[in-house]
Amino acid sequence: MGASAEFTDRIRRTETMQELLKSLDEEPEKLLRSICSRYEETGRAVADHYLQLTGFFGETMLRVLVGAGLIERMSGGRGALISYEPTEEGLRLYHAMMNEKRS
Repeated sequence: MGASAEFTDRIRRTETMQELLKSLDEEPEKLLRSICSRYEETGRAVADHYLQLTGFFGETMLRVLVGAGLIERMSGGRGALISYEPTEEGLRLYHAMMNEKRS
């Protein structure tokens, strides 16, 4: 095993890196659920200040969801600098995930 591989293996075994990797999988789903549920409640794009951007990557996960075509970033509205609206595909996946959780 080379030094770089040893280094990578070593840091991936740390608790912090395990939490980070777990966050990469979980945070986008939580954020999509939050945006979709709020959008369905109000029928409007979700203001940036409404979102609870916690964890390691709050802002980055928004960019991931936009890049994946699951939400759209829009300019302000109702006291917000930025707002987000789920795409049709984002809503489809949101409903599918919610149905899976109920099963």
